[in-house]
Amino acid sequence: MTPWLLLLAVIIIPLLVYLGIAVKSFLSGHFPVVEKVPTMIVFMAFCYPVYALYEAYNAVIIFNKGNLQLKKPK
Repeated sequence: MTPWLLLLAVIIIPLLVYLGIAVKSFLSGHFPVVEKVPTMIVFMAFCYPVYALYEAYNAVIIFNKGNLQLKKPK
């Protein structure tokens, strides 16, 4: 892995955790049932597109750096 991916992970992962907690607290203000739902399920239901974009960006970086490049036909 490149150092940039590790640095990005150190920044993004706590941000995603905070985002999941913030969404859960917002939803629990409107729907009290959400308080009993685990935060991970709320995150996967409402914040997964942000996480998917983060993982897609990491995949593009790894592919372009050469770690996962396909061999060119001879």
